Amino acid sequence: MASLKKSSRRGSSKDELNINSMMDIMVIILVFLLKSYSTESITVNASADLTLPTSSAEKAPETAVSIVVSQSELTVDGDLILNMTKVDDPDNPGQLVTAFPEEEKKGQLITALHDVLSEKSKQAIAMGELTGSDELGFKGRVLMQCDRGLPFEVVRQVMYTAGQAQFGEFRFVVYKQEQ
Repeated sequence: MASLKKSSRRGSSKDELNINSMMDIMVIILVFLLKSYSTESITVNASADLTLPTSSAEKAPETAVSIVVSQSELTVDGDLILNMTKVDDPDNPGQLVTAFPEEEKKGQLITALHDVLSEKSKQAIAMGELTGSDELGFKGRVLMQCDRGLPFEVVRQVMYTAGQAQFGEFRFVVYKQEQ
């Protein structure tokens, strides 16, 4: 009788599934999927008078100081820096183009923008030194949203001013062009 019990135990163990091996496989698959899946979310708030250009570029956005230049205003990280003005277009008589107010400029430098960006760069440099982390350190990145109808002169002045405030890496926000 004892021999029958042993044989029935051996037979039943062959019919059962080994759940430990299956759990190991599932954990490995889960870890692989979690490591390979990444999301990057950056909130980009477009104003009503801002029409972004289209592009076929597919580079992932990164967190940076956000500069928005629309037809009516200049903002940095959502804070209004100054209002734009309309001036006569020298190339098209009778037409108006968007420009920065003359009293806000020193040559190509936009003083109000320079003051804000200089403060932001000082804060980022100090944060990087305090934490000792390269990831949190100052990288000099600017995320620019410029209206597609702006004259290049306006975009150039913003880039020049950002460069003078130690921001040298520019990323432009565009609409993805459907193919």
